[in-house]
Amino acid sequence: MPATLSAHGSSAERLTTPRLSLAALSAADLAEVHDIYADPRTWLHLPAGRHTELRQSALLVSDSERSWARSGLGRWAVRARTALPGLPSGALVGVVSATLLDCGVRNFGYRLTPAAWGIGLATEAATAALAEARSSRFPVTARALAGNPASVRVLERIGLTRVWMGHGGGTPAGVPTGNGRPDTTALQRVIFADRPLAPDLLAAVIRLG
Repeated sequence: MPATLSAHGSSAERLTTPRLSLAALSAADLAEVHDIYADPRTWLHLPAGRHTELRQSALLVSDSERSWARSGLGRWAVRARTALPGLPSGALVGVVSATLLDCGVRNFGYRLTPAAWGIGLATEAATAALAEARSSRFPVTARALAGNPASVRVLERIGLTRVWMGHGGGTPAGVPTGNGRPDTTALQRVIFADRPLAPDLLAAVIRLG
């Protein structure tokens, strides 16, 4: 994995905030990551997305490693720097992502363990990761279900701009597709970006679901 510099001059693979540490996601994080992605509470708005097999979480890790190697950013494992309510020091809080997609945009997002909800950790982690994502040449985009207002509020709070809202023409109810990921194009979605997107690029992001 190449040593990339962050927007602050240090390695982008390791970031810190007042309460959190972010490090490039690795195979060593797999079991803890799977615990979060297999928890039905983290998929209340899209139950079909829940990881039911360890290999699904392993693919998440390997996809992140490819993105780091290809573009200097990927996914970070987010851990508590000190003990927090319900979370011991060093506990995995969640994952935040700025992976590079084939269409040429960074896919920004996050997923946190329920124990970390409600105390501002999503905003804290996302703010640090977004600073790195914005420092690269690739547009940063984020996709959220309109029925998940908490995620929408976080994306607005960290400074991303809503560029599209609507339905696509995919399969109903977010059922899994051939790649094992749920098709959300039939659901009402909101797309955010850190800059204006050309029409063809926006159309490509909309097709992602």
